Amino acid sequence: MVIEICTTSLSSIINAQDAGANRLELCENYLVGGVTPNIEFFEKSLEISKIPINILIRPRGGDFTFNNTEFNRMFESIQKFKNYNISGFVVGFLDNKNQLNNTLLSEFRSATVGYELTFHRAFDYLTEQEKSLEQLIENKFDRILCSGSKINSENGIKNLNYLNSLALDKITIMPGGGINIKNFKLFKNAGFNEIHLSAIDKRISLDSNYDIIKEIIEMSQ
Repeated sequence: MVIEICTTSLSSIINAQDAGANRLELCENYLVGGVTPNIEFFEKSLEISKIPINILIRPRGGDFTFNNTEFNRMFESIQKFKNYNISGFVVGFLDNKNQLNNTLLSEFRSATVGYELTFHRAFDYLTEQEKSLEQLIENKFDRILCSGSKINSENGIKNLNYLNSLALDKITIMPGGGINIKNFKLFKNAGFNEIHLSAIDKRISLDSNYDIIKEIIEMSQ
């Protein structure tokens, strides 16, 4: 099972890889749900990381309905990060009807040829998810990160299982949102091949916690 850790600090990266995580989603500003990392933080992360990094491309916090200027910034960011040794990108967006624009999907896939491409939790806000799933498959996205359109993945497990039954081997459904030590086996037993979590204990810090990740890695074996 692939364990992806959302990391927003250098300490998080060290804890994730030392605990045995398989992949990082790199971003900044955890409290707004993550935005594109700045280049200085990214370069330091790349020096430290021994495991694959996927970069979140999100120009701001808030909703996922972006204007043309924001989309241009997203494409510029992708081009900038392609100069480095990364594994992939994470993007997400929707139009004012909470649907996907097929032209934009195609443009993002064209801009990221040769890289993994994940569609993130903007998917949870889409109104026609079966249609959207097919659009993402058609545009050769690799995975969808979502919580089953609920506040967390545990509450959304029924929807996640349904999406997984539609996805088959055409695209990976990766549960994310509220996954922790207590509910991890729910997703393992349901047959998901990848999960996404921050592994943060807010009572301690906003860094990904080594002990949490280590325990989840051990349970995933």
